[in-house]
Amino acid sequence: MRREVFALLLLFNAAAPAAFSCSEQSFVLQQVTPDLTVVITHREKPIVGIEVEVTPMIEATSKQPEGSRGPVFSGSTDQHGVVRIRGLLPGKYWLTASHRGFEAGKEWIEVVSAPDAKAKNGFKFQWADWSYQTHRVAGSLTGLIPGNTGNRLMDIIHPQATVYPGVSLQLTAAFSDEEYRTLSDSTGFFLIDSVPDGIYILTIAGGMMSVRGIADPTAVVIDVSQGVARAALPLRLRDTGCYRTEFELDEKSQ
Repeated sequence: MRREVFALLLLFNAAAPAAFSCSEQSFVLQQVTPDLTVVITHREKPIVGIEVEVTPMIEATSKQPEGSRGPVFSGSTDQHGVVRIRGLLPGKYWLTASHRGFEAGKEWIEVVSAPDAKAKNGFKFQWADWSYQTHRVAGSLTGLIPGNTGNRLMDIIHPQATVYPGVSLQLTAAFSDEEYRTLSDSTGFFLIDSVPDGIYILTIAGGMMSVRGIADPTAVVIDVSQGVARAALPLRLRDTGCYRTEFELDEKSQ
């Protein structure tokens, strides 16, 4: 029994580092000039259409918690991946860059009226450099579910492999309204054929059972390119931290 309990502790402790990553990111206040240039790339190439906002920060008071109001600047990157911000008034702001729910960068900045040589006049961000690359939108949905020993503890310690049939998948072009839909088959396999090269967001429905609990919806960025060797995306349901269970690329299955 001790052996099983030890194995169970190892199983849950493996997820502890990811869970701790849920804590809010700390930001260092950076002094900047009133004019800023933001450059955003995707896999080392300029990317157009990433939204950039500058939002004033409201200092916390006894009557009002710390927060923010509407942006004083909103813009999108041009074909060179550049956004130019001009004439910010002195004060503290949040500078954010994101697209379709995927953040490229966030900075806490203070615009000073008399900037010194250390004040920054620009930032460089990367958007979804972790994206999955493939020349064909196909793959499989697999995972682990509790075993069938009749003992709850043993079922978690000794899970069994499974596939996920009938799961809804939606592929949406990251920068247009182009959209494709499909369902995984009885073996968990999915295929969206004849997808042109480009950047897409693959959304996978949640709700299925895993050894960690009920799966959350998954959204990942995919680069489709005929110049990439990978032809399939083996996706495995895992604990991804922040108390979420989502599909991730199974590197071991490639």
